[in-house]
Amino acid sequence: MPIRSLWKLMLGIVIVFIIGGCSTNNDGDSNANNGVAGSEGPTISIRVGDNELLTKPSDRLLSGSYRNGISIMELLKGSNIATFAEDNSSILSVKDFSLEAGMVWELQMGGQIIGNKDWNNTVGYDSQLVFTAKSKDHKAPLQTVMLTLNGGSVEVDLHQTYIMLFKEDLTVRDLLKSCSKVHLADDNKKVLSVNDYTPLSNEEWKLKVNGKQLLDDGMDMKLRAQDELEILLTLR
Repeated sequence: MPIRSLWKLMLGIVIVFIIGGCSTNNDGDSNANNGVAGSEGPTISIRVGDNELLTKPSDRLLSGSYRNGISIMELLKGSNIATFAEDNSSILSVKDFSLEAGMVWELQMGGQIIGNKDWNNTVGYDSQLVFTAKSKDHKAPLQTVMLTLNGGSVEVDLHQTYIMLFKEDLTVRDLLKSCSKVHLADDNKKVLSVNDYTPLSNEEWKLKVNGKQLLDDGMDMKLRAQDELEILLTLR
């Protein structure tokens, strides 16, 4: 190959590499400006006292519903993270967690408390939204118990946790009777239905306290603060 043609070929290769490098750098700069590079997007945290309720990192991510300039309310509604009151004055539930009447959700973003007048504030790509269950009368320390309704593999859409204020001498029966979604037998010794679902002949509701199955005579068991009572629908 003539030397002149060889020089032209080498010059062309150099130009291609230069253009490719510039394109790659520009793409990287663009991603950085959008807050995408090396980041996973805004996250949420749900807390009761010092306890974090979301244990899986994937449950905390909001990147799938995020876009530049999105407001807090748009993000929470669009991702089905939060349910708001009809007048948008307060948050009723966060994910599968609901509070009893004597409690409220406090929302913080970047360490600042977000009230209902701030719902239209813009969410940054690296923002952290923290929901904390609080008592309306601001009593401290907050003592709670949780009641989880779990449809298992039968009623897969049934999964809700109610966070309730702890009271002295609270029994399993007391907690079940306090939830309008749970209906007991006339003798208050057995769960008949949950969320209007009555088990079939090959199904049953099982009760668990902190992951351990409750015995048949466990309705009178006294609960302690931070206990979790679960009603789980299982096959016999």
